[in-house]
Amino acid sequence: MLWAGNIGYGIRPSARRRGLASWAVGQLLDEARALGLDRVLAVCAVDNAASVKTLERCGGVFEGIRDTEFGPARRYWIKI
Repeated sequence: MLWAGNIGYGIRPSARRRGLASWAVGQLLDEARALGLDRVLAVCAVDNAASVKTLERCGGVFEGIRDTEFGPARRYWIKI
């Protein structure tokens, strides 16, 4: 599956630009750590600048862009 990752989040428009996405990713990483995972994959649309910034801020390392059934997606690995 190329269009989905191990973690996912969404922030409603009225709650954006408050750091909630970074907080949510941090919480998801805590849960992944508790499960014994050593890294997780996060995927976002190529044109989703906010998610790119969030994933990079949270330690995401860009793997590349893959074509998916929903269009091109950026893939990030986050080491826990």
